[in-house]
Amino acid sequence: MDINPLATLDEVQPEDLDTGPVVVLNLLKFKPGESLETYLEYVNGVMAEFSELGIEAVYAGKLEERIQGEIGDWDAVVVVRYPSRRACYEMFRSEKYQEEISPWAEAALERRVLWPSEPVLPYKTQTVDFDGGEWLEMLAAMNS
Repeated sequence: MDINPLATLDEVQPEDLDTGPVVVLNLLKFKPGESLETYLEYVNGVMAEFSELGIEAVYAGKLEERIQGEIGDWDAVVVVRYPSRRACYEMFRSEKYQEEISPWAEAALERRVLWPSEPVLPYKTQTVDFDGGEWLEMLAAMNS
């Protein structure tokens, strides 16, 4: 499976990229070994380079027991909010992403699903502070 989203963007891109905020579900399957650390380098790169676009990592977590349904075997889920599909697609197509950031994801991931969604009910975002977690500690160590 090609990890780089550039492989499929042209065939899936809708005509209107400015319909409002979009939330992208990321299902991740890591390669064996030190892939989590490599993936966190990818996260650091995305946030350092593209946070001014209004990208917000809403949630990241390890997947545990599956209560119902079949969707395959995944290690983690990350939910990212973009101000628009345009911001999302432009990030993936940018030279900086393609040359410097995407290689981290390609090195870390066996496969992934990127699945955009638009709100169908009114919603309100709220900042929730979470002081802890394995990934947060690893990111802090990388940035120190």
